[in-house]
Amino acid sequence: MTESETRVLARTAAVLLVVSAGRYGWEARRPPPVLPEVGDDLPTLIAESRRLMADGRERDRALGPAERVDPNRAAEAELDRLPGVGPGAARAIVESREREGVFAGPDDLLRVRGIGAVTLERMRPHLEFTGARAVARRGGSPPSAAAARPTLDLNRAGPAELETLPGVGPALARRIVEARSARGGFRSPDDLLEVRGIGPATLGRLRPLVTIGGR
Repeated sequence: MTESETRVLARTAAVLLVVSAGRYGWEARRPPPVLPEVGDDLPTLIAESRRLMADGRERDRALGPAERVDPNRAAEAELDRLPGVGPGAARAIVESREREGVFAGPDDLLRVRGIGAVTLERMRPHLEFTGARAVARRGGSPPSAAAARPTLDLNRAGPAELETLPGVGPALARRIVEARSARGGFRSPDDLLEVRGIGPATLGRLRPLVTIGGR
């Protein structure tokens, strides 16, 4: 290689070094990418996060020795606390209750997908059926509760009153009150379908027992 070629090669290398250094400096000074704005979704995300945390705490709360759970009134989070019952079985209990009606007794839980004889025996000491309003034998129809009690005003009833309704436990009663406050009162019993844990079958049982008063 001649001396002239060597100088050209050295100059080219120097230029490439300067360009590379400048590019590195520009990349270092480039501001970090801007995160997408959350906007109006932030309050909703915060509320949903709090709800999920409360739901998780409820599921993780251990049952006391004398504590009982009513499968005809309890929400998924309460049912999940029963021994041998996980989230899937808890959801299946609620779905069976809404689709096939209330449970007349412990043995009726065997109709639920995921609950066998062994699981039922683990659950049995913690079960009660005070909210059943069910027939004494499986396969019958529950008596008309509407004839035995006055209707309940959904826009005025407190949690304790709501818990007297079939299929409504403490957690579900609390969600009904929260939904009522969020929407400024119910306009129709059908609005209950917006409450998590209330499906068409549960609404059908509640409809003759509730009314809509002043908001």
